[in-house]
Amino acid sequence: MFFLGDVVLDKPYRIDFTMDDFVFNLEYPLSCEGIPAKNKINLCQDQCYFKETFGRYPLAVNLANNHIMDYGEDAFDKTIEFLETHGIKYFGAGNKKNNFNNPCIVKYNNKNIALFGYSCVSTHAVFGSDTTKGSAMIKDEAIINEITFYKTKVDKIILNFHWGDEDTHYPKPSDVRRARKFIDIGADLIIGHHAHVIQSVEVYKGKYIFYGLGNFLFQYYDTPSQYNGQNFEAIHSSKNEKSNNRTLLVEVTDEFKIRYITAEYIEGCLQKKKIRIPKWIPNTDREYILYRKYWEKKRMLTLFLKNPRIPTLKQIRLFLGLKEEKPSV
Repeated sequence: MFFLGDVVLDKPYRIDFTMDDFVFNLEYPLSCEGIPAKNKINLCQDQCYFKETFGRYPLAVNLANNHIMDYGEDAFDKTIEFLETHGIKYFGAGNKKNNFNNPCIVKYNNKNIALFGYSCVSTHAVFGSDTTKGSAMIKDEAIINEITFYKTKVDKIILNFHWGDEDTHYPKPSDVRRARKFIDIGADLIIGHHAHVIQSVEVYKGKYIFYGLGNFLFQYYDTPSQYNGQNFEAIHSSKNEKSNNRTLLVEVTDEFKIRYITAEYIEGCLQKKKIRIPKWIPNTDREYILYRKYWEKKRMLTLFLKNPRIPTLKQIRLFLGLKEEKPSV
């Protein structure tokens, strides 16, 4: 069984290797019917390309992310209808009454494996409530209770988290602390996504923590954004950097041994490729803040070299780390 990163399929894609059962983060609703979310980039597809891309349907999909509710409950319900019609299990989104469809129990090699999915508030996901549908939220105490309750009822527990800063190769210290705590309580494997790049891998007390698998297949394309309640005010157009086309695949063997491989989307095809995986784990908030400052300056400089132009005063101040002057009242 394989665990894959973020997936958005706007057309069929080529993969030059095969997998048996697999689970991925479904980063969009399988319908564009409904009311778009306001003031954000909205993702959706009316046509599903699962079978054309993978040759088969996934075993299950994680729905705990910041795009599954981009077209509201109508599109979400259509997505659930499609998944159920095609025998695809799902988890991580719903409402409190159905516990956000957590856990999804799958049987693999005669083992019962519980799959959970949660989103971090930092991703700006739409969260479900007693009466409204949405993603499950990362709440430490609630997750600890879930692990404690299910660890005597299933063989293995796998947690999927939508968390971290986008395009950042290292996890937040708060996520590191959380992940280790959940392993201490009884989780057997942690799968992370949302950053759109491969993040650090850690073995903690003999159990793997994959902080971010990166994009499995998520090619940025022209998509409407900034819906104001009546119409879209912009089109989001973006092209993947090399790091956004690289992904990490986690394989869980029949004996529940963990292996992983890396792949890259090159010239229209996802193919296996040896890629260096980040190893650094920031243990303190200060370490991470310093890294983020370095990363932001490096990113700004890279963008400038790609498209040189006279910077604005605001851009200069941001690059130098100066506080923006407040207008006088």
